Amino acid sequence: MRILKFLSAFILTALVLFGFVIGWNWDAFNTFFENRKGMMEGTEWVSNTGSLKGLSEFIGETPEYSSIASIVVNHPDSSLYYRESEPRIMGTTANIFILIAYAEQFDSGALNPGEYIEWEQISRYQLPEVEESIHAQALTAAEERGWIQDGSITLQNSLALLAEFGDLALADYLWWNVGQFDWNDLMERLELSSTEMPLPYSGLYQAISPGLSGMENQELIDHWRNRKSEKWKDHVIELSSSYLDDSDFRTTVQSYLEDNRLGNTFMEERDAMRLFPKTTAKEMTGTLQKIVQDSLINDSVSQTVKNYLDWPMDNQPRIDQDFLRYGAIYDNRMGLMNGIDFGTSAYTGDTSVQALYLDQLPIGFWFHASGSQMHQDFMQRMIYDPAMIDQMYKVVENQNE
Repeated sequence: MRILKFLSAFILTALVLFGFVIGWNWDAFNTFFENRKGMMEGTEWVSNTGSLKGLSEFIGETPEYSSIASIVVNHPDSSLYYRESEPRIMGTTANIFILIAYAEQFDSGALNPGEYIEWEQISRYQLPEVEESIHAQALTAAEERGWIQDGSITLQNSLALLAEFGDLALADYLWWNVGQFDWNDLMERLELSSTEMPLPYSGLYQAISPGLSGMENQELIDHWRNRKSEKWKDHVIELSSSYLDDSDFRTTVQSYLEDNRLGNTFMEERDAMRLFPKTTAKEMTGTLQKIVQDSLINDSVSQTVKNYLDWPMDNQPRIDQDFLRYGAIYDNRMGLMNGIDFGTSAYTGDTSVQALYLDQLPIGFWFHASGSQMHQDFMQRMIYDPAMIDQMYKVVENQNE
């Protein structure tokens, strides 16, 4: 009888604890269960990509996911290209054009970099359950640096935050705040024939939500893939505008996202991001080259953009040991690891500009590689580490053969 009571008590306690753990973490368990298939994608690469050499081999053996352009500005013969003209999802590297737009507006006097904007107004662009932690991190950093005064931040400091954190809500606020800016004209002046204009992220993520659109994921992708790009742009902009200005629409969207997030699996979200604005590694490095050579629109605009991009010099440990100057925008979201950077090696004095695009990645592999931000270390070493550069040359040569 005592043994029976003991077993009963033990089992009951175990069930209570198990139920408590499962209940407390139900959303996480449910998310994992729904995405178990995606979590297995690309796992065959996990054991082989524990190092940057392994990542370089992955890039070489999976051209469908990978593009890179690495240009030594003063020694173009040493440049490295790999599927550099393949259209790739920009993600938050598109924010480079927001930085350029504001730098030009500041230079012309159309906007004042010292103007204060309310953080509460920025937060209105935040979608529930979509990169909310990044928005919170950006605010925390701004507060710690003394950039928040009476709940507001200057345009200049907000742009510095945008370059560093890629905060989607902040990007949207700045996109709308710049007014009737002619993005297509900017692309033409920068001679970017394969690069699409940036679009508000609040509209983009609403547009790829099956629940909000009333279409299955693949149906949604096919529907917009077969429409003219202008219709897609108008649709995305209208969704972002309605989320901000239509209180009933906003409540409906927030309620759905709080209960369902986007309403698609990891794989479906990754696939739907094909509809996001695209660029090529070649065109991005061309823009960066103009920036470092102070020939992007004019010297003042180039200098302003460089100042926004060089946040890693202050916020990444030991980077000043390897670089005389370094600037970057990185992105890391579902199935995507991107980056654009420029840097002057502390060892050779050579300046390089780079663009790395890894998109539509297998979900299991992406979770493995993105957790350690491997692409950031990879890009930095491609500027100053001869062994890493030689390894990548070999990878590209083998692929070409």
